[in-house]
Formats: sequence, structure tokens, C-alpha cells
Amino acid sequence: MDSGWMAVWPVAAFFLGGLATQLTGLLNHRRQQAEKAEDAAAAFRQRRADFELDHLQRLGEALQVLGRAVGRAHHTDVMTSRETGHYAGTLLGAEASDGLGSANRDVRMLLGLVLDDSLREQVQATQALLNVPSGMHRAPVEQAEDALVRAVFALDETQGRIAERIREIYLKVPAASDGIAASR
Repeated sequence: MDSGWMAVWPVAAFFLGGLATQLTGLLNHRRQQAEKAEDAAAAFRQRRADFELDHLQRLGEALQVLGRAVGRAHHTDVMTSRETGHYAGTLLGAEASDGLGSANRDVRMLLGLVLDDSLREQVQATQALLNVPSGMHRAPVEQAEDALVRAVFALDETQGRIAERIREIYLKVPAASDGIAASR
């Protein structure tokens, strides 16, 4: 019987070795899959951060352009009020009107791509305030001035929030290579 068991041990060892190899292979495969999933997640986070950064920077620039266009239109309306006695008593010239329209379109286009809901709402409110003075036909100049001041303060606050969000993104999201190296 001893010789029978002696013949079984090599076969059993062979099968146990094969089983251990299979188990090791399975564990390595799962580890590699987990690493691939983490790499993919890190790459996605980086792409999302890059997307958000790009759009926030472009939105900040578009808001600046809109602010300048509003300022030019307001100046034109104030100058016109000296002649007519009324704020926005005449239509804006084609250049000022087109500049205001184009700047508003650019902000609206980028606005839909803002990922943060509260920031998107703040930008919408700021854009609305920036357009109040140009809609104040035949209003007293002082009221238009007050509306412009409120709009400028809102613009400054909104641009501050955009800059804050950009800083948060830069501080939170490591470079793609940092995230991959850290996960290994």
C-alpha cells in the first residue's frame, strides 16, 4: 500500500501544482483588470478635469468680452441721453449691437457646458444683470447707472467663482501619470 501511495503523490503534486498555477493566474488576471479599471477611471477623471478647465477658462473670457460690450453700449446710451434727455433713447449702432449680441451668444453657448449647477445658475443671473441696462429704454440715467453697477459687481463675483473653481480643479486632480503611478 505504501508503494501505491508513493505512486499517487507525484500525480497529486502535479494536479496541486496545476491548480496553484491556475489560481495564481486567476489572481494576477483580476489584479491586472483592477489596475486597468483604475487607469481608465484616472484617465476619465483627467479628461473631465481638462474639459471643465477649458470651458471655464473660455467662459471667463466670454464674460469679459460681454462686460466690455455692455460697457460700450452703456457709454453710447449715456452719450445719447445727453442729446435726447433719455437713456437708450435711440437704437445702438450696428457695431455695438452686433458686439453685444455676439458676446451674449458666446456666453450662452459655453454656459450649457458648465458642470457645476450653482455656478451655471450664477453665470445665468450675471448675464441677465449685464443685459438689464441695454433694455432700459427711456429710463433715467441714474437708474441705468445703478443697474450697470449691480451688473459689474455680479460679473466680478462670478469671475471670482470661476477662478475659484479652476483653482479647485488644479489642486484636486493630479496629472494622469501621477494617478497611475500612485495606484501601483
